[in-house]
Amino acid sequence: MQVKVKNGTLVLRSLITPLAIGYFIGWGILVLPMLLLMLPIMMFSPGVEGQDGQLVTGPIEILMMVAPMFLMMPIILLFQGFMLGSFIVLGLWLYRNKREIIVVETKDSTS
Repeated sequence: MQVKVKNGTLVLRSLITPLAIGYFIGWGILVLPMLLLMLPIMMFSPGVEGQDGQLVTGPIEILMMVAPMFLMMPIILLFQGFMLGSFIVLGLWLYRNKREIIVVETKDSTS
């Protein structure tokens, strides 16, 4: 992954992928453990209330009830990541119309 610079100015198109992947990984690290903690709690509970208000019992039935949550989470995070990345790049593009975004390279002198 690269963030490109042209004539000392940031190329905004090169920012979408790193922002989206960072969002996907960040939220994935937060959401996935919560889902993995919720699953055993739901599996060993005597029953879980379904969306229609009826009691769902049995580990297979409960697993089938929460399966869409596990299947849709990566897709939702992916779409939200690209949306958020696009919004940030759009904001930077609008900002660049008024002022120039300059990228400055600094040397690390602490080594």
